[in-house]
Amino acid sequence: MVFFPGELSMELLLVPSEEPSGSGTQKLMCSGWGFNPKIKWLSGSEQKSAADNEIRMGEDGHVALTSHITVTQQEWNEGKDFICEVDDKDLQKTVRKSTSLCTGSL
Repeated sequence: MVFFPGELSMELLLVPSEEPSGSGTQKLMCSGWGFNPKIKWLSGSEQKSAADNEIRMGEDGHVALTSHITVTQQEWNEGKDFICEVDDKDLQKTVRKSTSLCTGSL
């Protein structure tokens, strides 16, 4: 992904499972690029805890933050929406994307 100075950008992906089909979980990945990005996961009105976060610093001073959550296959099959929100206080911007089984896309 290309980062433009002064912009906040993000990407939300469904991570292909390495486990056999029907393993019971789905993994989602969200990446945000900015100067001080923070990632928050939501499902409905409920905040979800990230399984892990990875932070990388670019040569141009921007920060790339990647976060993962694991959701149960039941939650995924029920068509619940999972939202990734990336907020950057330095840029005073917030972006969000959502995905679910029902949307069929990210």
